[in-house]
Amino acid sequence: MGTVKKRCVIISASPTANTDFILSQIRKDDFIICADGGADKLLGTGVVPDMIIGDLDSSKKYSEFKDTEIVELNTMKDDTDTLHCAAVAMNKGYKDFLILGATGGRLDHTLGNLSVLLFLSKYGAKGAVADEYSHTSLLSLGLNEVKGVKGKIVSVMPFACESATLTYLGLRYAMDRGTVTADFPYTISNEAICDRVSITLHSGTALLIISDEKY
Repeated sequence: MGTVKKRCVIISASPTANTDFILSQIRKDDFIICADGGADKLLGTGVVPDMIIGDLDSSKKYSEFKDTEIVELNTMKDDTDTLHCAAVAMNKGYKDFLILGATGGRLDHTLGNLSVLLFLSKYGAKGAVADEYSHTSLLSLGLNEVKGVKGKIVSVMPFACESATLTYLGLRYAMDRGTVTADFPYTISNEAICDRVSITLHSGTALLIISDEKY
């Protein structure tokens, strides 16, 4: 009996993606989908994706993965390759997602990939976008607890809304039902002073961005 794969990892095609970081995030039991040129990040690494999905305008060598299912999309489409990958995986029953190679390069692509987190949440799944600098997820309404973050930089950004109301526990700059607006996101670069941080999202939608260092 084969190993049951519980998490879907989507590898997108950012030109600045760090292949070593991508490899460090992949588990043996992950279901791996490459969004078009994301496939080229895995060439020569020994990691074989389960699927490659895209209009194949950015991958130069996808055909070298002989045992991988390849789904070619029409170039005239409304969704992005990364969003399409997420939809396919959800139809297969996946609810837990990690998206890599999705930041850097063109800003519109980065924003589009962050929007996939909203798409996942809308249909009852959860996900994160990660690179070598930060780990970004969408806060759930209500209590959110994060462990193992003492000393890390924690930022909360209103996303796809005018404002978000928040309560913090375990961060250097406390907040009790404070409201942060999209045009004045003063909740950047807080610091975790406890190993476990609690963030309650009372209203709105917001991204939780955890980074190792200030830049």
